[in-house]
Amino acid sequence: MKVLNKLVLALAIGGAMMATAHGAGGPGTRQVPGQQAAVVDQAKRLGAWSVARLLADPQATSVLARRVSLDGKPVMLDTIVSDLTRRAGAANAAGGSVAGMSASVRADAEQLRVVDQRLREHKGIGADSRSLMQLRLYTPAGYSGHVDWDKLLVAYAPAGKRREWMEVEAFDKLGRSHRLDARVAPAYPVLIAGINGREDMRAGIAYLNRRLRAAGMQSAPAIAGHSLAGGVQAMAGGIETSKLTHVSLKNDQEPWVSGGAEIFAVVSGVQPDQAKAELTVVDMPYLDNDGTTYAPNQIMIFWSSYRYGAANIQLFEHDDSTNYQELAVALSQGVTTLLGAFAPQYAVIGQVATAILKVMPAGWFSNDDDYVDSFYTLEKGRTYTNYGGAAGNAVISLSPYTLQ
Repeated sequence: MKVLNKLVLALAIGGAMMATAHGAGGPGTRQVPGQQAAVVDQAKRLGAWSVARLLADPQATSVLARRVSLDGKPVMLDTIVSDLTRRAGAANAAGGSVAGMSASVRADAEQLRVVDQRLREHKGIGADSRSLMQLRLYTPAGYSGHVDWDKLLVAYAPAGKRREWMEVEAFDKLGRSHRLDARVAPAYPVLIAGINGREDMRAGIAYLNRRLRAAGMQSAPAIAGHSLAGGVQAMAGGIETSKLTHVSLKNDQEPWVSGGAEIFAVVSGVQPDQAKAELTVVDMPYLDNDGTTYAPNQIMIFWSSYRYGAANIQLFEHDDSTNYQELAVALSQGVTTLLGAFAPQYAVIGQVATAILKVMPAGWFSNDDDYVDSFYTLEKGRTYTNYGGAAGNAVISLSPYTLQ
């Protein structure tokens, strides 16, 4: 448990790397630039190593084989941990031939549970999410062979910029490290341990919007019930909005170890009755594949929240290393500080979007493709068809829509 204690300490204090011996006691550590990336990278690495060690136990392997989907759909780690804990408890009660399984599997399950918990706390969403880590099975396109769980490797996505990835580390059931090509997909199945980007982003967006509201960065709703998280109650005359009818991202080949993209938007402008920036973070859960045109019909802008009938939309891709506590501070305090005291005028709208980009240090978004695109000074009542963003990475279509 020495490696676990060191990692838990690092996650608890937000530290980076600890020097541990590479061997049977744990996977050791890797040098990863950036404190946020280092902590998350070590959590994923220990998670992959711990899952690989479970494959040495036939009882634990049967749990994994039953839970992990062969079609690549992720399974949350807390589901597997619960199954393992129940199985280990049954083994303790039964004694006999399976009693020996209990101690090692229970220890591995507890290690995975604690790492997941500390990771959520480190990212600032401990109260917003029950579990972040997941497992999924990568299988080559058209693969019809047998999944040999005894020889299966467990990999994790590296830290750093995806375009610079050269190799992927994976572990076998004995805890030994193997190196796989990051760009050339393996011809055999591989288990991948990592963070569930969908759940991470859902919890993170809930936290960010809560903090922005508390900081006065989201104006009071025009009517009762008006919120992006809940429903919108109708009022006389209707509610003026802009609806995203189509959106597509530039085609960018992802390494095989990465899952689909997870995209969110920051909608910004000037508050209707104060000289303050207005910011709302909007989830886009359907937008997971580059090169695909989606037709979500999603309301993106509630115009009652923006002065001058103009707002910006900026798209970002989820990053495993994002610390939502620090991002909330950057958006609420950093944007306000950067803008300073200003007289409300039309030109400030674009300055708000520029300030948002400036307060996001690269350490939080460790992959340089995590900033996707910006659409500046979108106007109320206008229709935008196949409208390209400033960075040339996204195309959207927006249309006016009145909620009755």
